[in-house]
Amino acid sequence: MTALTDQDLLARILAKTCEYLDFPAVVGHETPFLDHLARDFTALGFKTERPKNLCVVDLGKPGPVYVAHADRHGAVIDDDGAAVYAAHAVKNDKYGEDTKPSANFVASLNTRHAGEEVFAYDRISGGRIAYGEITGAELDDNGRALIKLKDMPTLPAGTPIAFARSLERSKSGFIAGQLDNPVTLATLRIAAELGLGGKIIFTAEEEIGRSASHFLQWADSSDLGDAADLVVCDTSPFDDAAAALAGAVILRRRDATASFNADQVSRLEKAASAARAPIIFKDSFIERENDGRTKRGDVPKSMGMTELGQITAQSKGRYTGATLQLPSFDYHTNRESTTPRALIACARSLLAL
Repeated sequence: MTALTDQDLLARILAKTCEYLDFPAVVGHETPFLDHLARDFTALGFKTERPKNLCVVDLGKPGPVYVAHADRHGAVIDDDGAAVYAAHAVKNDKYGEDTKPSANFVASLNTRHAGEEVFAYDRISGGRIAYGEITGAELDDNGRALIKLKDMPTLPAGTPIAFARSLERSKSGFIAGQLDNPVTLATLRIAAELGLGGKIIFTAEEEIGRSASHFLQWADSSDLGDAADLVVCDTSPFDDAAAALAGAVILRRRDATASFNADQVSRLEKAASAARAPIIFKDSFIERENDGRTKRGDVPKSMGMTELGQITAQSKGRYTGATLQLPSFDYHTNRESTTPRALIACARSLLAL
């Protein structure tokens, strides 16, 4: 493994994150990005496959099975030309669900995304068709979360709309952008270049809860066998910047849906310790926070749902493992933020594992 200084490692991850953000991956319309990931890892000499809704990379030597989702939020043009929040549009149109967003949720879209530049793209090639700007969001009479756009021409139904914002470094040192989840994928890519072993499974449709079933369909038809050594990588939201400023690595023993594999959690804990990273167990963090909420009479927070929790629950424990997460705040916005210290800790923990 080539030795890199922390600053060189950070620079490579940020450059790769910027590259990945150039390839759109609106949930349900991730083909251009998954195809790019396959090309990118193939260029490094790794064997890649592109099953439906996945990109599978064999790193050529023993190691865990890493899982990370490739999809991001955005919008999709409906039959009447309206831009509908993609997570709801794909659930309803592709999977026949009847998802109705709340007025509060639509109000949050206004707060998160008004003023953002967006672009429409070809769902196969990823080629950019047109640019526009979000002026707000509204709940229409049909119960749709509409993203209001200006300067965007009339587009065919099914056209995905992606956010155009790239990565930013603030004067205070924060790294901000649509981090969920290109920054994790970029970290895995640079770690692979530096000697990471095992397999990486990039999944589609995590933002609508479908990625676990895509992974399991592939796992059951591959030679993976029973696996208790999954490592699922993602960002982890916090209400403030404290965890990111501490440069912490975020682990879990469980989420709201399942308990994880204790041995793999222990291996990750040792790897993070070897990387000299502070460790926060998110489940314990939420439990402590909820103790305080209960005493104040406030509503407890959910333990949260992770991709690993759904994989473990849906497979009835056949496939399980541990999570490795990057702390962030301003989650699910295009200003989701972390720190260089936290990103380096996450990368060093991967390499130590």
